[in-house]
Amino acid sequence: MKKTLVLLLIAALAMGTVFAAGSKEAAAQSGPITLRLSWWGGDSRHTPTLKAMEAYTAQNPNVKLEGEYGGWDGYYQKIVTQIAGGTAADIIQIDQPWLAELASKGDVFATIDSSMVDLSQFDADFLKNYCTYNGKLLGLPTGTNVNTFIVDANMLSSFGIDPNTKWTWENIITEGRKINQKDKTAYFSGATPDLMRYWFEIYIAQLAGAVVDNNKKVAFTQAQGTEAFTYFKRWFDEGIVAPFSQTSLFYQKFQENPSWINGKMATSWTWVSSMDKDIGARKMETRQFPVMAGAKNSGVLMRPSQIFVVNNNSKNRSEAIKVLNYLFTDAQALELLGLARGIPSTTVGRSVLAQKGMITTMAEKATNEGIAQAGLPQSVYQMNSEVIQVMQDVIDEFGFGKLTPAEASAKLIKNLEATLATL
Repeated sequence: MKKTLVLLLIAALAMGTVFAAGSKEAAAQSGPITLRLSWWGGDSRHTPTLKAMEAYTAQNPNVKLEGEYGGWDGYYQKIVTQIAGGTAADIIQIDQPWLAELASKGDVFATIDSSMVDLSQFDADFLKNYCTYNGKLLGLPTGTNVNTFIVDANMLSSFGIDPNTKWTWENIITEGRKINQKDKTAYFSGATPDLMRYWFEIYIAQLAGAVVDNNKKVAFTQAQGTEAFTYFKRWFDEGIVAPFSQTSLFYQKFQENPSWINGKMATSWTWVSSMDKDIGARKMETRQFPVMAGAKNSGVLMRPSQIFVVNNNSKNRSEAIKVLNYLFTDAQALELLGLARGIPSTTVGRSVLAQKGMITTMAEKATNEGIAQAGLPQSVYQMNSEVIQVMQDVIDEFGFGKLTPAEASAKLIKNLEATLATL
């Protein structure tokens, strides 16, 4: 589906239907201006974003801001279809891996520079590594997002596991299996198939540096892939993780699994930006991820929570970028937005929330742990949606017992190489 949508975008760009005006901004409206903002999330993101938009229009009565928001499901498809049809919002929230994928198809997003936004508030390397394409700054990071490993210390203790254990790949199994051995309905990990892909990427990154490198090549060998799949087969065989027949029902929404909600799963991989939502009413703590001896890369990800971009086809690009500057640097806006998109990526944002006591100790600890353990940025090829789907498809087959570790490794390499050849 994603490949079809991107091809649709390419076709639209080729025909000139999306950016017929080229790089010139359409004549700015002299009267009232209406700007549309598009994002995904839940009510904890929708409400503060709408309040910040209201605050902006109160200061700028000639501007009307309209929010277009909903859940994650179908968001990517909607955005690509709107871009291809010339109907996309003026300001769009995107996931970081989409930036290069979409920008490579044409002048989709407006270029941002220091004359428009106070870029001194952002870490320069963060902007370069995650928000820049072909030397152009095309978006701004909504927050600093890192992987975190959340654990239910009380649940671990109740099964005779030291909650302060420093986790290794091996003791995840030797200690973690105690849970399922004592209670066949309980598990160490709450991983769903999509989270198993993240775990696989971490393991391969430590073995080989990456799944796909910056040269558009598969970075791991058949033997390394087999080693990784053999390791994760033990997760299934020894009851570390629930069968995919159960967890696949909660693909991309592990926090909705009744077994997770009811305290039958002790740990999970997650992002700091969604940690509170994922934990829900449970009481949990954060820990660092396991790192094997001689690891080439920790595999722990640090990247923007999301990225805000400006539609290059907007009739009011300058005003749209002005709105972004407000959302990222204005004290009132920052307080209203709070942690709706994670720990702010700007210096002033972190300062405002810290002064207001809005950054929780747990979120701060998880972010600091993640930054300290963060590995190398993934290549744009590894983050490509088609590449991600190839990984997910093979992991799904493997998790359902349709492939041996060696078969999974071989199929993954073959399918990755075939997909990379088309990019």
